[in-house]
Amino acid sequence: MKRLSILTTALLALLIVSAGLASAGNLLNNGSFQSGSFPPWVQGATPNGTPGAGFPVITAWPLGGMNAAEYEVGEVSFDGTLQGATLSETFSTTGGTLSMGFMWAAMGDGIHQNADGGYFALVLDGVTLASFDVGTINPTQLINGSLMATDPVSAGMHTFEIEILRPYLSNPGNTPYQYVTGAYVNGPGGSTPEPSTLLLLGSGIAGVWYRRKRS
Repeated sequence: MKRLSILTTALLALLIVSAGLASAGNLLNNGSFQSGSFPPWVQGATPNGTPGAGFPVITAWPLGGMNAAEYEVGEVSFDGTLQGATLSETFSTTGGTLSMGFMWAAMGDGIHQNADGGYFALVLDGVTLASFDVGTINPTQLINGSLMATDPVSAGMHTFEIEILRPYLSNPGNTPYQYVTGAYVNGPGGSTPEPSTLLLLGSGIAGVWYRRKRS
């Protein structure tokens, strides 16, 4: 009975530790578009905005090493307001303080100087937590950076959103290109450990207990 109690305690400890490890990971899926497609990300556009003709697409991150979502955002009809595309993903968490962010880049169209390479915003549950406006960009210029934020949240479902906007028309071949990748939300977990992982670790503990029982 004592050995059985030890086994039970060990397995419970395993569950707690495994859950803790799972909670420390990225709560977003496909944050660098490593699957080669967008799901579970949801694509959207502002009321007078467009992601660009034929965009977004999954392509190589301009700085190398990973995939990225590429855009050529802007207005559909000129009104001088920030318009373009959105990319969002819903996740669950047990509540607490989250740290989050993503990487962005803007590249000139290769021919024209443009008054705005892009405006990038990090939005959580409809609230903008961080933003950056690239401003003027030269034809062959590449400008990149990252947006990061922390925010306390309650337990439940939350929506992480990236906004890619410009206050000018989107004209194919005459508009800068925008890229986003490396999106993450770290903090209290909302997922449980993979059953296969727990099974392997649990069977190892059980094996040790069985060998001790026989000895």
